[in-house]
Amino acid sequence: MRSSTALPSSSRATSSSPPPPTTRRNVSRGALGMSCLVDDQSGRGGGGGGLVGARMVTQEAAEAMQTLHAGGLDGGTLLAFADQGGNLAGKFFQASLLPYLSFLYFLGQGSNGTPKMGNFGFRYLLLFVVATIPTGIISKVTYGVSLADVDWLHGSAELLLTVTNLLIVYGFRQTMGRGDPTFMDNTVKNVALAILALVGITAATGVPVFHFEAHTAFLAGIGDLPKQILPSFLHAEPANALSIPTWAIHFSSVYEWIFAMGLVWRYAEASGNEKWKGLTWGMLPLHASGIAACTYHWWYNSPDLSFLVALQAGLTCLGNITVAIAAYRIAMSNGFEFKLPSLPGQGGDAPEGGQAQAAAAITPQPSILEQSDASLIAKLSGLTILSAYACKYSELALGEFPFTPNPLVACLMVATPPALVGLNYFKKGSE
Repeated sequence: MRSSTALPSSSRATSSSPPPPTTRRNVSRGALGMSCLVDDQSGRGGGGGGLVGARMVTQEAAEAMQTLHAGGLDGGTLLAFADQGGNLAGKFFQASLLPYLSFLYFLGQGSNGTPKMGNFGFRYLLLFVVATIPTGIISKVTYGVSLADVDWLHGSAELLLTVTNLLIVYGFRQTMGRGDPTFMDNTVKNVALAILALVGITAATGVPVFHFEAHTAFLAGIGDLPKQILPSFLHAEPANALSIPTWAIHFSSVYEWIFAMGLVWRYAEASGNEKWKGLTWGMLPLHASGIAACTYHWWYNSPDLSFLVALQAGLTCLGNITVAIAAYRIAMSNGFEFKLPSLPGQGGDAPEGGQAQAAAAITPQPSILEQSDASLIAKLSGLTILSAYACKYSELALGEFPFTPNPLVACLMVATPPALVGLNYFKKGSE
């Protein structure tokens, strides 16, 4: 939710009926992470040895690329999260990468005193971006629908965005509590990398091993209420409705990002550098991007509201630009200068210890750690689960309203939460 910074998505399904059945293809992952497609009916596989096996693999790779190209999955599509390459949303997503890399470059300057753990979280977002490529390919080629309509892949990829935001929150919180920007919890780091590996394994084995269908629920839909116990006055859900675990992941990402914005604002006070407040403002369009994604899902990914996908992508691009500008201002306030790299032996290397000097300037705020991590996670989990249930089932009591797309209402749903968050920080800045 980058939240975010949430997932790109466009639906082929209508809100009133599930997507048409699609032909399943087995997907085997190659060494470079490219999906090799094998048609069930032909029985061809990657077996065999020697030149025969090599020719079969080469032939199938060529056929796979032809299939990808025929489905609109060219190189540009891969860069645009695999299912948005040929439209406006895809162009925005492609354009957003360079600003985000610039953001990471400026934020990572040693003299900034950026929390090491939080900086790892911001970089971890790139792994989420990479994960959307194979998941988007699988959803498009295997099922013929977008990633947003394949719940088990959608939730798996979105999980990495939640981990990203948790790392950012944990890093800034611990740094301010300890007064040490160099703090790094290797156990938490390794857990985050293990989750990445699990998501990769799930994507690679979901179709060929577990035979997941397009609408197989993420985490087996744990928490979803049986249809038999739902009141009869509730509208029936379409096949592409998000499961409770996937909704929970989305709300978690949104709440964590808002919390991260608040911690970055407080970091300006702890570090004595008001430029950090600019980063909070820079994060606001990314919050709006996450809200746009949730709004699109609330309307069951209706094609009539596909402009929300482009809006989400545009807000992501805008947000990456604004955080890059904010990080640049932070770096410049700490004496950053553009320099050409020097050759070995010529000197000119930046003095070491910038991070240590910055760490000495951080004012510890032990009060921020008075509430334990476990207590904070429990509260976040409770709020997340409550929001997931309220969102998933309350809209079914609204009759045909969620199934009759309303662009004006959708725009208000996107604009209201970021406006309220922005108003809060406007008031804080005026105090």
